[in-house]
Amino acid sequence: MASSKERSVHEKHRARMQARVERDGLESLAEHEALEYLLFLAIPRQDTNELAHRLIEYFGDFCKVMEADPAELVRVKGIGPRSAQVIHTVMAFGRYYGLKKRKRRTALDQMEHAIEYVKPLFFGEQNELLYLILLDDKCRPVRDMRIAEGVPNRVQIDTRKLLRDVARTEATCGILAHNHPSGMAVPSDADLIATLGIMKALDPLGVSILDHIIVAGEDACSMRSRGCLPHYRGENDVLNASSKG
Repeated sequence: MASSKERSVHEKHRARMQARVERDGLESLAEHEALEYLLFLAIPRQDTNELAHRLIEYFGDFCKVMEADPAELVRVKGIGPRSAQVIHTVMAFGRYYGLKKRKRRTALDQMEHAIEYVKPLFFGEQNELLYLILLDDKCRPVRDMRIAEGVPNRVQIDTRKLLRDVARTEATCGILAHNHPSGMAVPSDADLIATLGIMKALDPLGVSILDHIIVAGEDACSMRSRGCLPHYRGENDVLNASSKG
């Protein structure tokens, strides 16, 4: 247990850091200092500097610490459930802010608008996620539907659930979007095959796929703009576009 003298030292250090942030902003802090500052919220009366260094050493850098799951964070000595949840919640609020800031009634009939719309869905996510953005007949978003989640580079789609959920909406078309957490924003052959499979599944509902956006960090690409979006016009049609990665 910290002595009163140690507590006084920690309190003065925190006060100096808080004054620095108020004066110069968070960007004035080094990576370990930013983590130290964040951990003030979870650990009110202890030195968090050593713990911040330990997190950076374990995960490699600030971003990887922030993107880690709570179950991974608690593997670091000194990080308990409360501290792990504080870090995780900061990222969750960042994603929530990005989603709420979007202009939901903007038509996604242009690649730039579609990319801007889907990027916040993948903020800080380390697992591969696949979304179907359902649109009305004016290409305005109706619903963001997460249709698959998995480890990086592998997702599984529940086709029956997908059809049930889509049938409950009034969507007439949609845009697929998924992330490559550890890769590049380039469509793979597996992405093309999965896209065609979803097109086939949605065809009886009269819902067409207009594009498939792939996000990798700050980068993104559109299958349609690359000329590799599959075409589907019936049961006998085949995959007639190949990856241009």
